[in-house]
Amino acid sequence: MRSQSTLKICHVTSMHDWQDDRIFQRACVGMARFGHEVHLVAIKDEDSKESEFISRGVHIHLTPRRQGWKRRWFCSIDVINKAIELNADIYHFHDPDLLPHVNKLKKNCPKSAVIYDIHENYAGRFADWGLPAFLGNWFRRYEIRKINSIDGITVVSESMKGLFKDAKVPVEVTRNSADLHRLKEINFDEKTEDGGAPVIVTSGSHSHARNCLQTVQAIPFTKGPNDIKPIFQFVGRYMGNIKDEMIEQSKKDSTEDQLQLDGMIPWDENFKRIARAFCGCVFYEDNPNNRVGVPNRLFEYMYCGLPVVVSNFPELKAIVDDADCGLIVDSEDPKSIGQALSTLLSDPVRSKQMGENGKEALAKKYGYHVDLEKLNAFYLSLLN
Repeated sequence: MRSQSTLKICHVTSMHDWQDDRIFQRACVGMARFGHEVHLVAIKDEDSKESEFISRGVHIHLTPRRQGWKRRWFCSIDVINKAIELNADIYHFHDPDLLPHVNKLKKNCPKSAVIYDIHENYAGRFADWGLPAFLGNWFRRYEIRKINSIDGITVVSESMKGLFKDAKVPVEVTRNSADLHRLKEINFDEKTEDGGAPVIVTSGSHSHARNCLQTVQAIPFTKGPNDIKPIFQFVGRYMGNIKDEMIEQSKKDSTEDQLQLDGMIPWDENFKRIARAFCGCVFYEDNPNNRVGVPNRLFEYMYCGLPVVVSNFPELKAIVDDADCGLIVDSEDPKSIGQALSTLLSDPVRSKQMGENGKEALAKKYGYHVDLEKLNAFYLSLLN
């Protein structure tokens, strides 16, 4: 076992891309900045030419990609076996698919601390997947049993922490926040008041689950001063047929000239694009998973100095109210969305202040640098 000042940390994922924002870009790279020896075991993607390399100070180990029904089970075995070879002080795994194999990890690395990072309320999502509710209840009991055989867990919010009150191991909250250290590398364009139509941006993945149709339906209810028509800009990827449905809805409402559907661009350029907007939207359908989650795009908007309009869920509301950085809406109701956006558009001075409030709150309280310090302390406490 190493000294407390320098740890050998191994993050393990069988389902996420090795460059995943939460796992690699924030947790792994962040811990490497602390001076720890950090390894990441993941599945090889289509673009990966090597299986072993170093990226941003992190040792990457990629196991073969499998197809079809073999993927979940055998990919999980592959990454666990590779992780065991590394003999780390800390094992931090990120997928429920790995739960059946944690006993093997504990048996082979008895002096190591093993942590389960819970990104979502998986048990609460069973209904979304069209599965009977009793299966979700069964999975939660199974999840708790496996958790109690390891050393600790991390979750993304205080609300999610409450779902695991039956866990007998330590629980730490590490939010899906923005990494200011990485964002400071971007040279943002100076925002200018050029008299153009204000842009209301929604970034990320677009789907019914993110209330994209309701956002498009809100366009007729959104009024800018002096009859200015704001642009509703969606940037990112579009799931299923949602893009066609959004276009059809805008045609139905005769708002095609206000709808702008943009795709993916490089990460840093996307931030520059978002930063030019007037405000940002964070909308989700009401379900058990969304009520306890905190999406990182909220923090990204805050970093860009945008006022935000968010769904009325406890975690989102708590942050926005505390930071005084935006408005809360019923995102199932297009009229509620439109009225809130109209309020921001009618008072640009107040809206700008909200944006500045959000940026300040991120720097002082909500940025990932705060969570990284907590995670580092959590590692050390488990080893002690």
